Amino acid sequence: MFTEELNIIRQTEDEAEKMKKDARTEARMMVDKANTEAGRLIGRAEDEAKDCFEGLVKEGHNIAQKNYEQAIADAEKICEKMAEEAGKNQDRVVKFISERIVKASVNN
Repeated sequence: MFTEELNIIRQTEDEAEKMKKDARTEARMMVDKANTEAGRLIGRAEDEAKDCFEGLVKEGHNIAQKNYEQAIADAEKICEKMAEEAGKNQDRVVKFISERIVKASVNN
């Protein structure tokens, strides 16, 4: 009887040891699976961040290009207006310079 009880105790201890070993194995597998999933999520997040960055850079470039084109158009309008104003005053300036030249040559 004592031997029988001793065998039951040993059997129970063996089963407990097997359960611990199985639990460690399962825990290792769960950690590995979690690490794999974490790596996948990090990779996906990095890809999304890269796409977002590239989109923002492209949008910024487009905005800068539009601002540049608008600034060039504004400068061209200003230059045209200045040239037009200069053209209006051209006859008066030519007359003024001619009078100065004539007066200078007459006085010498």
